[in-house]
Amino acid sequence: MMDKMMATLLESLHEATQRLEQAVAVKESNPDDWLAILDEREELIHQMQERFSAGSVLTEAQRVQLTQIYEVNQRLIPLIEGCKQGVQQQLNNLHRSKLAMNSYNEAGPNGYGAFFDRKK
Repeated sequence: MMDKMMATLLESLHEATQRLEQAVAVKESNPDDWLAILDEREELIHQMQERFSAGSVLTEAQRVQLTQIYEVNQRLIPLIEGCKQGVQQQLNNLHRSKLAMNSYNEAGPNGYGAFFDRKK
């Protein structure tokens, strides 16, 4: 028996996965956009799990489609991790710069743009 609701959910999940792949592939894309798509996908997966709990089963074509979604996910994980590491590196650099700036700003007086280093 083919479950129309499951077919619709699976098609929506496939489409959302394709949109996520396109969004992540753009070099300067906004990770907030990714989060919106990931939230949408999470809701679709939750609905699919409810259908499975109710006794729905996948057809062979739906299993193939689910396998394709899985393969896209496997390609996306390293890309997202790379972006995450890049952002973490930027945060670390910003934190280091801020610490250096604060240590010199608290060092004491400066006169007319001249800098007096008291750390020696």
